Amino acid sequence: MNVRATRFPLFDSMRAIAVLAVVATHGAFFSGLGGHGSAAGPYLGRLDVGVHIFFLISAFLLYRPFVRAGIEDAEPPLVRAYAWRRFLRIVPGYWLALTVIALALGLPGVFGADAPLYYGLAQIYTPETSGGGLPQAWSLCVELSFYLFLPLYAALMRRLPAGDERGRLRRELAGAAVLVLVSFAYKLWILSMGPATAFRLVPWHFALPAFLDTFALGMALATLSAWYAGRASPAPLRVLDRFPSLAWLLAAVAFWVVSTRIGLVGRAGEPLSESQYLGRHWLYALVGLGVLLPAVFGDQARGLVRRLLALRPLLYVGLVSYGVYLYHFAVYAQLRRWGFGSLASDTSPWLWLPAGLAGSLLLASLSYYAVERPLLRLKRLVPGRERTEAGEAIAEPAPARPPRLTQAG
Repeated sequence: MNVRATRFPLFDSMRAIAVLAVVATHGAFFSGLGGHGSAAGPYLGRLDVGVHIFFLISAFLLYRPFVRAGIEDAEPPLVRAYAWRRFLRIVPGYWLALTVIALALGLPGVFGADAPLYYGLAQIYTPETSGGGLPQAWSLCVELSFYLFLPLYAALMRRLPAGDERGRLRRELAGAAVLVLVSFAYKLWILSMGPATAFRLVPWHFALPAFLDTFALGMALATLSAWYAGRASPAPLRVLDRFPSLAWLLAAVAFWVVSTRIGLVGRAGEPLSESQYLGRHWLYALVGLGVLLPAVFGDQARGLVRRLLALRPLLYVGLVSYGVYLYHFAVYAQLRRWGFGSLASDTSPWLWLPAGLAGSLLLASLSYYAVERPLLRLKRLVPGRERTEAGEAIAEPAPARPPRLTQAG
């Protein structure tokens, strides 16, 4: 296990949960399991919550080094090293996947006049290209904008007066609250311009401010995690340490509500009222928070939930999750071209999900070991201000042994 991951050994499993949710919801689209006619449809349609889990993971892992330095009044991470590592982690793998898939499937527009948009992860900013290229990459475009925003925000927070360490903690939490309010105001402004599903408003819905509250929640988690490292935990965190399943119960209830209690059926492109649009967004954030909490706070070798997260297959899926994310939609599309739908209709539409996952894992494994992992070694070319304190969060997947488990509470 990477020594810097000793306090957060289960984050690859968090990535696995997120990407499995995304693969399942897109599998429901290809199989026809989503929407009316299937008891599982409303739940499968809401598994796009995996995107919000990814956003929370990124916000927590990337902001924690910045906020820890801010609270301790220490030197922050070097922005040039941060930017270089983000580039290596995201861009080469995406460029390769986009090129290979565009050639294999004949994706329109990728090699034409709009190529700079697709290769620059800017396709979401025009309605005509927002669904082109790799359709799922809209969330990667949002991630990229967050990567650019984060060091600027961290620098601003450091300039604000705070006083002692506790003052710096309050400053960070207040900053996260402001981001939530800004995101809420932004969403209200979008909704004032037309229906939530209006095609002309797609670029506004995909812009970073629409998801800034979700990222802010992850940043607040990073703040509390950095603050309570080496300090006595408050009563709620001690309860979470003892009973991590409570957080997952919260996530399960929120997921049930968003799937069945706000009037959505799980069909792709279904109409949304303003209350449904906002309710879905906030319930997704609550689901992501509940899923993530056991991997952030408490003894990472304690409890049934963490035993499940420590399973080697889940850790491996998380290790190669970026490739799964990049290739799974194309795998489904190719299966449909091969007539897989006829086979599935003769047996079970549920076959789409394991078939899509198997193909995605194969391509993702090739991507990770042949492209992503070798390229990540180049991060040493731009050295950072390394801090070797055990327990630092890492933004890249790290091959890990399951933690030694203690008796579950």
